Amino acid sequence: MSFVVRHVVPWIKVALAQILGLACLFLARDYLAGNALASLLLVGVAASLAGRILGLSIYWIPLQLLLPFALVYSDVIPAWAYLTGFVLCALVFWNSATGQVPLYLTNTSTWAAIKALASQSGARTFIDLGSGSGGGVVFLAKANPELDVTGVETAPLVYLLSRLRVAILARKNAKIRYKSIWQEDLGRYDLVYCFLSPVPMSEMYRKARKEMRPGALFVSNSFAVPEHEPDRIVDVSDARKTRLLIWKM
Repeated sequence: MSFVVRHVVPWIKVALAQILGLACLFLARDYLAGNALASLLLVGVAASLAGRILGLSIYWIPLQLLLPFALVYSDVIPAWAYLTGFVLCALVFWNSATGQVPLYLTNTSTWAAIKALASQSGARTFIDLGSGSGGGVVFLAKANPELDVTGVETAPLVYLLSRLRVAILARKNAKIRYKSIWQEDLGRYDLVYCFLSPVPMSEMYRKARKEMRPGALFVSNSFAVPEHEPDRIVDVSDARKTRLLIWKM
């Protein structure tokens, strides 16, 4: 999947959604009687719905709702306030917006189950695709000093915080890299873990099949691969009833 598709096309869809929102405002102008608040809400809501129809994830909705207000009230609320809020959201939810991969955080019970799976399989190398805040990397590195643990993350602020966390709390067998999950060579790892979303699972499974060594394990938290049944499922005893779907390459 090209850079353009991942990072440029979503912004084009945002612009189209806003145009459709303005079109709705034009059609409803006689009913709003010059009500500025109602007009801006209509544009934001219509743009949010249009964005969903165009395939944008729900993480674009706050931007779609606030953008009309930012444009109209830029003389009341400083532009830097909107810019700061947007930049912070982008730095944290970059993957959610551009790759339709939300920032899901794996809980401790699930990491304990993954630790057990790594021990049972004799894995020596592990990678967390989209390692978020780095909690899993820290947990596994401390729990299993013999396991070489890697995390890759591209949400800028989350990456920096996770690097700091690993530097302070983890061991030498833990590392976080700023790298796309699609650019990482999975052939280096005995156990590959991901907690993505339904959208990229088919493509990620094809990548795993192509690159991973025979006998290595590919593990997805909760999200299945269409038309490919897992070889094993581990049910985690946690509040959200997590299921780890496991494929042996």
